[in-house]
Amino acid sequence: MEINLKREAFSSTLQNINSVVDKSTSSNKPILSNFVIRTMEGEVSKVEFSSTDYELSLVEQVEAEITEPGSICVNAKKVFDIVKELQDEDVKIRSTEQLWIHITCGSSEMRLPSVEVGLYPQTVLEELPQSVTISVDDLKQCIDMTLFAAITNESRRNLMGVCLSSTSDQQTRWLSTDGHRLAQILKSVDDMNFSEDQEVIVPRKVLTEVRRVADLFGQKVVISFNERVMQFTGSRISFKTRLIEGKFPNCDPIIPKDNTKQIIVNRESFINSLRIVSSISSEKLRPVKLLISQGVLKLESEKADYGEVVDEIEIGYEGDPFQIGFNSRYLLDVLNVIESEDIKLESKNSMSPTIIKSTVDESFLSVIMPLRVEW
Repeated sequence: MEINLKREAFSSTLQNINSVVDKSTSSNKPILSNFVIRTMEGEVSKVEFSSTDYELSLVEQVEAEITEPGSICVNAKKVFDIVKELQDEDVKIRSTEQLWIHITCGSSEMRLPSVEVGLYPQTVLEELPQSVTISVDDLKQCIDMTLFAAITNESRRNLMGVCLSSTSDQQTRWLSTDGHRLAQILKSVDDMNFSEDQEVIVPRKVLTEVRRVADLFGQKVVISFNERVMQFTGSRISFKTRLIEGKFPNCDPIIPKDNTKQIIVNRESFINSLRIVSSISSEKLRPVKLLISQGVLKLESEKADYGEVVDEIEIGYEGDPFQIGFNSRYLLDVLNVIESEDIKLESKNSMSPTIIKSTVDESFLSVIMPLRVEW
C-alpha cells in the first residue's frame, strides 16, 4: 500500500482511533492496540481507518491520494505520538512485503513494524432492522441532556448508559438514571422504524465518543440496531457498539405527577449561588439546604467547624414556606444542560422527588431525590 494524505486530517483521525483502541496494559489481546488503514474499492481519493476494542468499533473515511491500494495494521499509539509532532503538511505512508511501514513527512522519515491485517478483527457495518434518523444537533442535545445522569461505575451495569425507546406519538425517548436522579428528553426525529414495545440501553462510552466527534457525521445520523448491537452512521464516520444487556428499570412511577409547589428561578443566579454555598463543603455530597418563601430563595451550606455560607436570590413563588436539601452537584449538573433563562422547580414537600425543567421547553425534565439535612 502507498498513500498520501494531509497531516492535520491524519492526526485528527488518529486521535479518534486512539479513543477506541484497547489501552489496557494487561490486555490478553495485544492485537487490539493496533488499527487498520485500508484503501476502499473503487475509490481513488479515500481510505478507511478502523479500530475496535470488541465492545466499540469506529470506521472513519479520510481523503487521500492512493498510489497503490492495499491495507496495513499498525500500533495506534506509536503512530499518533509520531504524527502529532510532525511539521510538514503532507504525509506519505508506504508498506513493504516484510510488514514494515514507512511514514515520511518533509525531512522526517520513520520505519515501524506492522502485523498481518488478517489477524485484526474486522468491523462490518450491517443492515439492522430497527432505525432512527435524527439531525446531528438533536442527537447532541439528547446526549447532553441525559448522559450526565447515567451511572459511571460497574455497580449496576444496566444503568451505565441511556435507555432509548419510542413513545405512542412517534417520538424517541432518551432516559437515564443513577438511582438518585433521572433525566429524560423526548425528541421528534426525521424517520423512525422502531416498535413501541422495544427499548435498548446504549453504553455511555459510545455516546461520549459520538458526542465528541458529532460534527463528522454531517447533518444527519442514522441510528440502527437490533437486540444486540447498534450503529451510528454518518457521511464520514460510523460507530458500532454492543448494547448493554439487561432490563432498564421502569422510571415512570418515579416521576411525580402531583407536585403542587412551583418555583421559578433565574438559571444563572441559581448556578452562582450554588457554587458559592457549596464551595465550603468538604463532603462528597456537598449538601445544600434551600429555604423557600414568597419571592425569596435562601441557600445554606452545612454548618461546619470552619464556617458556613448563606446566599439569597429572588424567585417566583407564592405558596407556603418550606425547605428542602439536595446534593448541590446534582443540581448544578442539570442546570448546566438547560439553556433557558429561567428554570422551574416542582416539589410537593421536603422529602418528595423534585422535578427540574425549562420554562420554555417541556420536552426535557430531570428528577432529583432530596437529601435529609439536619442543620
